[in-house]
Amino acid sequence: MTGRPVRLPFRVELARQLSQWRVRIALGVLALLPVVVRIALLIGGPPPSSSRGTTDLTALAQVSGATFAAFVLVLTGGFLATLVAALLFGDLIAGEASRSTLKYLLTVPVPRLRLLGVKVQVATVLLLAGLIALTGVALLVGVLSYGPGGLQVPGGPRLELGDSVLRLLATTGAAAAGLLWAAALGTLLTVVSDSPLAAAGGVVLASILSRILDQIPALGDLRVALPTHYSTSFHAFLTTPVDLGPVADGVLSGLIWAIVLGTIAAWRFSRKDVSG
Repeated sequence: MTGRPVRLPFRVELARQLSQWRVRIALGVLALLPVVVRIALLIGGPPPSSSRGTTDLTALAQVSGATFAAFVLVLTGGFLATLVAALLFGDLIAGEASRSTLKYLLTVPVPRLRLLGVKVQVATVLLLAGLIALTGVALLVGVLSYGPGGLQVPGGPRLELGDSVLRLLATTGAAAAGLLWAAALGTLLTVVSDSPLAAAGGVVLASILSRILDQIPALGDLRVALPTHYSTSFHAFLTTPVDLGPVADGVLSGLIWAIVLGTIAAWRFSRKDVSG
């Protein structure tokens, strides 16, 4: 009976991850960021009267509630969202190893790939929940501060509120897809490292390096292979008309990185020595 594999319930792993301070801080930062941005704009004062026709979303942030939410998403969808993904996925296995609980989990026994799979599922749900909470709080703060107006497209028309909400949800989904590479790399690094901060730091370092290389024109078409090359593709939903080409390329790039890095992570974890 002791040799039978034990299924790790999703809710148990969810509770375990939520009990970690790194996870709570990462999700709390996403939820509170719109309030911080609102305070910063309040200190900075009202927008210039000539901002309505500008193509700069920063200048349009205070035009309406939906525009404020879009501005917050643009601020968050790059480096900060990558950092949150790095913290969530970098803690999966390395966190258990650093707390000396990994070997006990595997002697229950829980099959290794099932353990890794459940942990990745929970981290994915938490990341999506954090991004959705970010969008929801940003829209709420924006509506309370600037009214229930629709999204003011930079250099374009003012959208209806219903259309704006759909655009914001699509933007959130595309931004989440752009984090697939970071989630997969975090999963790989968390199985090869015993330090969750080292695993998260590796993702952040890779993000910085990729963004630097992406700014070098001499690399030409080779830049499309960089994991952050399509990191701003979700901006397409904040323009008119919407160009889904970059979004599709970004999703495809993220899936390729996720499959390759995820496969290596699963292979590595199935052979990881956790006897120590």
